[in-house]
Amino acid sequence: MKLLFLRLEGVMQSWGEHSKWDERDSALMPTKSGVVGLLACALGYPRGDMRINELSHKLNMAARADRAGNIMIDFHTVQGMPMLNSEGKKRSGNTITSHRQYLQDASFLVVLSGAEDILENCAAALESPVCPPFLGRKSCPPSLPMIADLNDRYASVEEALEQYPRADRSHGRLMTQREDPAGMAVRMDCLVSSAERRFARRNIIIGNVNPPEVNNS
Repeated sequence: MKLLFLRLEGVMQSWGEHSKWDERDSALMPTKSGVVGLLACALGYPRGDMRINELSHKLNMAARADRAGNIMIDFHTVQGMPMLNSEGKKRSGNTITSHRQYLQDASFLVVLSGAEDILENCAAALESPVCPPFLGRKSCPPSLPMIADLNDRYASVEEALEQYPRADRSHGRLMTQREDPAGMAVRMDCLVSSAERRFARRNIIIGNVNPPEVNNS
C-alpha cells in the first residue's frame, strides 16, 4: 500500500476549525482542509478550483502529534475605511480587534492514502511547488521540507502510524487521529466547497502509539 508521509513542522502553525469572524482558533492537530489547502498551493490550484474539492474527496488523512506544541494567542488590530460587518454594513468604528491562536514548536506526521497517481502528483508538487505552501496560515512557513516520504513499506495506515520513526529522540506515547467512517469522534474539517468555504463532518478514530526513535546516525 503506497502512502505519502508529510512532516509538518515549524516555529508556528495554525489549523483553524471553529473560527468565527474576529476570533481565530487553532485545532491541536492539523485539519484535513488545511492539508488539502497546502497541497493545492503546491499544485497551483487557485481558490475555488473544483480540483481542490476532488482532492479532498479522493484523499484519506491520518495524523500523529510527534510534538504537540503549545498554544499561543496573538492580539491583532485591523484598520480600514470603512470597516464593514458580516451584513456588509458600516461598523461604528474603523478598527477591528482579533485574537488568533497558533501552535508553537509543534511537529506532526501526516499520512495520506489514496490513488497512487494522486499521491505521486502531490509528492512531485511538494518537491517543486507552484506556490509556497504554509502551515495553516501564510504567516506560518514550514521549517523543514514538507515531504518526508512516499513508499509502500507499510501494509496499512495504522501500521504506518505505529512504526514510522518519530520526529526526534522523544519518549512516550503519541496521539493519533485516523480518518475512518466507523470512527466515533468527529471533526468539521472535510472540505465541501473551497469557493464557498463550506465544510462537512469527518469521522475519525483517536488513538495513541509508541513509534520507534528517529535514527540520526
